[in-house]
Amino acid sequence: MPSSRKAAGILAEIKQNKRTKNMKLINLTALTLVLFSALGYSQEKFALTIERKLPSNNCTMGYLIANGEVLCYTLELPWADNLNNISCIPVGTYSGLLRYDKTDGWRIQLENVPNRTGVQIHMGNYTSQIRGCILVGTNAKIENCSVQNSAIAYSKLKKAFYGTERPNNTPNKKIVITFK
Repeated sequence: MPSSRKAAGILAEIKQNKRTKNMKLINLTALTLVLFSALGYSQEKFALTIERKLPSNNCTMGYLIANGEVLCYTLELPWADNLNNISCIPVGTYSGLLRYDKTDGWRIQLENVPNRTGVQIHMGNYTSQIRGCILVGTNAKIENCSVQNSAIAYSKLKKAFYGTERPNNTPNKKIVITFK
């Protein structure tokens, strides 16, 4: 009998050690997740809203809001039933990604826009410069459907995304653009 009690004791000790190792692994996993979040490895949301305020037969004008702050004016094509190269895009929420391959070195491109590809937010002044994209400017002229100081507005958008005027890395942010 003493040997079976000894064996049971050894088994109980092995089970306890296994539970302790499992708890240590769970704690280590939780600590790792907390550290990665603290170091900026969690995906923060960068929310853009385009409030369309003045639709006309010639253009659609509005405001670009980044994380709750109005940054600039927007200029788009007029609504024409989402016809490719003729219309602004439908109201809705779209995910975005960064592009670095254009001459301006940085753009936000919208993903999963119905019946569209390559819809981007970029610099420009007139609807003749776009085929469904969104232009930004610090001033707007309703009478000729234009935005001005587009480079300044574009810099404000970049700064809102990066948190600085001179970024040296790309933050891990999920870009979400809502059109109203």
